[in-house]
Amino acid sequence: MQKFSDRLILAALAAVGVMLVIRQKEVSAAVIESLKSCVYRIIPSLFAMTAVSSAISNSGLVSGIFSSRKLDANILTAFIFGNIGGYPVGAKLLSEMVSVGRISRDEAEEATCFCYGCGPGFAVGIVGAAVFGSTEYGLAALTAVVLSNATLYATYIFRHRGVSSISPLQPSGFSTKLMTDSVSSAAGSMMGICAMIVFFSALKAILFSCFPRLSEMKYFPSILEISNLSALSARQGVSLVTAALLLGFGGLCVIMQIFSVVSGSFSLKKFCLSRLISLPLTGGYAFLMQLLLGRLGIEAAAAEKIRLSRSPSLIPIICVMAMVFITLCEHRKEAVSR
Repeated sequence: MQKFSDRLILAALAAVGVMLVIRQKEVSAAVIESLKSCVYRIIPSLFAMTAVSSAISNSGLVSGIFSSRKLDANILTAFIFGNIGGYPVGAKLLSEMVSVGRISRDEAEEATCFCYGCGPGFAVGIVGAAVFGSTEYGLAALTAVVLSNATLYATYIFRHRGVSSISPLQPSGFSTKLMTDSVSSAAGSMMGICAMIVFFSALKAILFSCFPRLSEMKYFPSILEISNLSALSARQGVSLVTAALLLGFGGLCVIMQIFSVVSGSFSLKKFCLSRLISLPLTGGYAFLMQLLLGRLGIEAAAAEKIRLSRSPSLIPIICVMAMVFITLCEHRKEAVSR
């Protein structure tokens, strides 16, 4: 059975390789667009937050504040930044905690189920501005996702009483080394995330070029890659519930990013299964938020068209990739010297 699956994967990869040559024009355009997306959207919104959240987590200050309140400060930190920092941030923090022994693999597997959110910047910028033309709608969609995660987190606290089986990290405060390590770690994460986005954009280009009708399906592009949600609008019949459900799912590309960030440090089976519970909760909360917006008389306005860049220049992309590469090389040299 294993040999058959390996052969099937090999055949699929060979087919993709052939299509990369045949559909080179479409793939090249998609890759360049994805690189622009990384430079102008992904890195600005995630890099700083990833570095800051990692520094706060590794400083142990949160553990010192909540250790006396019978709350697992490690999980709480991942929950907070996982919901305000963007999709991969929570998984990144949990992976780091597992690698240094601050939480167990089992705890990380459960925590990743509710440390998964789009963040306010993405919700307001994409759902609010692009889809509904209303900041309130973006915040409402974000609230629905956060409330769904909070419900799962509350269930986790009730089952585990919020106490970790591993001793909390002792507060050490901030230092130059802490910030340097956090920035280097964030750079590595951005490299993995952006590489996954670029690879996925190439696969998407092949899929859409072979099956053009898939791109015409209203929600399918957003299911593949969540930033495609910006192409939709309320005038197309998109409801707040639908937008919130898409945010709660995050898209296949984001889920692949989560796998890339976790990098085998713990299993993501529970995370995938938890979507069966999280999404209905998100839809229910979004429906209540939609009723509330209606009661307040807040309606969707004309949506704003979001452009990644005013210039087709690739110089910013080359500069950012060079900086990330240099940072990673320096980080590896320090690791070897130790």
